[in-house]
Amino acid sequence: MKRGTAGMAPQDQRAAVRVPVRCKVKLRLPDLGLSHYGECTDLSVSGLTVQTSYVPRPSEEFQVFVMPPASPGVARQPMALQVRVMRCHALKQSGLYELGLSILNVLR
Repeated sequence: MKRGTAGMAPQDQRAAVRVPVRCKVKLRLPDLGLSHYGECTDLSVSGLTVQTSYVPRPSEEFQVFVMPPASPGVARQPMALQVRVMRCHALKQSGLYELGLSILNVLR
């Protein structure tokens, strides 16, 4: 166990600090060519958490496009990431799933 992590939940024992955000995302799946949509709820240099209706396979890899928050007079370009699913669980009463995603590569 890392020093200073006693009593912390596993998702709070990360090496990189996660920043709470509220950004729209698009999940692009390579096998089916389908896209699914959701919301990024936190982000770090090594991973992100997404809420979506899509249920992935364990360790599935796909692309995620994170749209930055709107800023007046600033052109918005999505951040494109190649990610791997680390965890997935249902959120009570919402019909959504929370995905813990590890960033494999920053594409753009």
